[in-house]
Amino acid sequence: RRSKPSIMEFLSYHIVANDFNKAGEASRSLKEHLKRIGVDAEAIRRTMIATYEAEMNVVIHSHGGRLEAHLADEAVHVDVIDTGPGIPDIATAMKEGFSTANAEARALGFGAGMGLPNIKRSSDRLRVTSRVGEGTRISFTIYFKTETTRPPHFISLQASPEKCTQCGRCLVACPTQAVRLKDNYPIVLEELCIDCGACIDACKPEALMIRNDISSLEDLGDLSQTSLVVPPAFLAGCGAKYRPEMVMTALEHLGFAEVISLVPHEAALKVAPLQAARETTTRPLITPVCPAIINLIELRFPSLIPHLAPFDSPLEAVQASHGFKPTVYLVSCPAQRSALISHEVAEGILPGRETITEYVTPALLRQAVMEELVSKPEFNVPLGPPPDIPEPRAYLDEHSRPALMVTGVHHVMAVLEDLENDLLGDISVIEPWACDGGCFGSPFYHEDFHVAVRRWEMTEMDLELRKGLPHPVPRRLPFTARPGIRLDADMALAIEKLGQMQELLRTLPGKDCGACGAPSCTTFAEDLVLERSVIGDCPFMSEAKRGCDE
Repeated sequence: RRSKPSIMEFLSYHIVANDFNKAGEASRSLKEHLKRIGVDAEAIRRTMIATYEAEMNVVIHSHGGRLEAHLADEAVHVDVIDTGPGIPDIATAMKEGFSTANAEARALGFGAGMGLPNIKRSSDRLRVTSRVGEGTRISFTIYFKTETTRPPHFISLQASPEKCTQCGRCLVACPTQAVRLKDNYPIVLEELCIDCGACIDACKPEALMIRNDISSLEDLGDLSQTSLVVPPAFLAGCGAKYRPEMVMTALEHLGFAEVISLVPHEAALKVAPLQAARETTTRPLITPVCPAIINLIELRFPSLIPHLAPFDSPLEAVQASHGFKPTVYLVSCPAQRSALISHEVAEGILPGRETITEYVTPALLRQAVMEELVSKPEFNVPLGPPPDIPEPRAYLDEHSRPALMVTGVHHVMAVLEDLENDLLGDISVIEPWACDGGCFGSPFYHEDFHVAVRRWEMTEMDLELRKGLPHPVPRRLPFTARPGIRLDADMALAIEKLGQMQELLRTLPGKDCGACGAPSCTTFAEDLVLERSVIGDCPFMSEAKRGCDE
């Protein structure tokens, strides 16, 4: 037990009876506060389960109530108080499967009789008091543990101030609220960035782009000594006239020593997590196919790290099996570039030193391959009628059907929220991609991903998969929680800053307009507390101050 008194912050939320649309808002808000003060992932998970169950009990069974949370630097204490019928027999209510939920709640999937048992399992201390005809009070405590996190990481996203038009689209697009607009140009908070490329997709003036030191293939030197790694999204993105197999041939004509397709490694990573899920009780497993989503989980959903299947992503798998031979990787997003560089850093090849690994964007390579396709007669044949519908590819279908594929970072976040709330018990494997349509929807590709995916499905390039798949590469760098969202490394100071944020939010206009250069009033309050902004950056607060002065 600590000898010094705990720093404490008080939070309170109103809960409306039978309002299933807003059910869970109090739990989600409390979860974000716990993340901001740096609570360990397991304690956050347990708190989320307990508060969600208690909140749903109020929504389903009572006339309304409130959730009160006391945050200290060693524990969170939660009281959920309602007015309503009360619980006649608490001992019976604590039994699994016992429920008095009405038909509406059961129709929505609630009322399974696991509320109080789940709260008991998730908390370190629990007390339930109730008076029939008056209401119920559920009080529980969850203690924190020390959690080791890695230092802030580097990112492959870069800003070009001279191109920024201050449109603010990047503020809205960023899923982790990592972008700010300061002094007429974008600033990326590296500790919050997951390198997903959503801001790149939203930025029409191209003020946000991936870091790239290669401006032409000539910069790569002798191509005959260099391998090229390409994803299927690139092969299917050169228009209707040039089929993926033609694009592959054109790439080989450019003079690379070898052109390596990611197809076998992507297929292997569809099968391996399904096999691993049969051998573990930690389900659903999350396929680590997208480095941006790995970053998202490490930053915003660290309690889900145990759900990540222990494999390298397809690009990382090629890197592992190819060694450090001269290689060029076509990357579809900043996160892929950063993931590859992380392994180089781990091997002692630090950024800025001479390296045998290079990274190119689809735009640069597309220009070269299109010149090859257009100039060679063998590629310029008349576009015939649509091919016959092929037979279903039973091998891949058999292995890929059980996985839930989720694309688009906001859809992924919604699914991860459900998983964190323990609501996906009917799913074994989740395959999440940050871009809509997976890498086919990368902002670096010109084709709409629906069209590109269809063209890829019509190709016969993956027939070789029937011969067998490569072995997935075991994860080489451990998945580790990132501290980016914390207000301070010291939890006591973080709680103090959280209290300051709450005080500031009561004075801010609540417009979430982005005029201050932050995505929302909440992030602006955070910037003020962390001294990244001044109150005058908000034009409405400036006007109010001028009015008072006058």
